Amino acid sequence: MSTLLAAGISDQEQDLLREAMQRLLSRGAIVREDHRDLYDWARVQRTRLDELGNLIGLRLQWEHDSRLILAIPQSPRLLRRLRQDETLIALALWYDFDRAIKDEGRTPDEVTIPVRAFNEQLAAKFKSLKLPQETRLGEILRLFERKSLVRLENTAGPLSDFLIRILPTIRFLIPFQDIADWNRTRDRHVATGTVTAVAPEMEAEVEENID
Repeated sequence: MSTLLAAGISDQEQDLLREAMQRLLSRGAIVREDHRDLYDWARVQRTRLDELGNLIGLRLQWEHDSRLILAIPQSPRLLRRLRQDETLIALALWYDFDRAIKDEGRTPDEVTIPVRAFNEQLAAKFKSLKLPQETRLGEILRLFERKSLVRLENTAGPLSDFLIRILPTIRFLIPFQDIADWNRTRDRHVATGTVTAVAPEMEAEVEENID
């Protein structure tokens, strides 16, 4: 680490700074329930991490209520286009998270849905589009878990019995203003038979916004 970036911190803190930035780049977020000590240390070092993130093209979103730090890419070079089936799953996760919070009164930390129910509801959301098969759905969900968008629970049995816990990070991957905005985007893509997105290494866009 350069002398400038390491100024005023110990060797141990340099290691923590390196770990924090690598996790933000590779996973897209630091979630306290997974990395409590790193998260707590990062909050103390917020100014330093913000400056370093800005240097490499990341804006850090500090969500204290949800106990997470999210890396939002500011450079197109940090983005990759999602495949259509990945985009469908991301859109569906956003929808289910939003409805659970606003209609069911759940907190952002307790939004879960069984894979079986999630898969069944995909057909209702995207009636005219080809949906991923079960094996592919599992691949996408594991990708999203690596990118700190979901947690997969109850994973001892078949995929259909898994529970998907949707993390608050989904709100920033797909920054819709409200459900009406989501519906307009869905309807437009369904009408053309395509859906595209970009995500943070995932790094993402859903036309106007959404490994």
